[in-house]
Amino acid sequence: MREQRAIVGDKERVGFTFSFQIADGGRRRACCVRVDAENFHDASALFRERWPAIESVARDSIRAASAGDGVIALELPALAD
Repeated sequence: MREQRAIVGDKERVGFTFSFQIADGGRRRACCVRVDAENFHDASALFRERWPAIESVARDSIRAASAGDGVIALELPALAD
């Protein structure tokens, strides 16, 4: 039998969505972030790693009222292999 090997960079990426709420200046907003990754653990690690930037963008959106009354939606690109 032949051994099957994964080709580097040939793994399929999937979008994982993380939902949370954030408050700023007495206003609270629902937020969701889509993270493209190979698996949930990688997506979760990327979300935690980029949390300071995610939080900053979400708070800026609340302050600017650019999100209206809807959900703030962000998308994080996958990490390069």
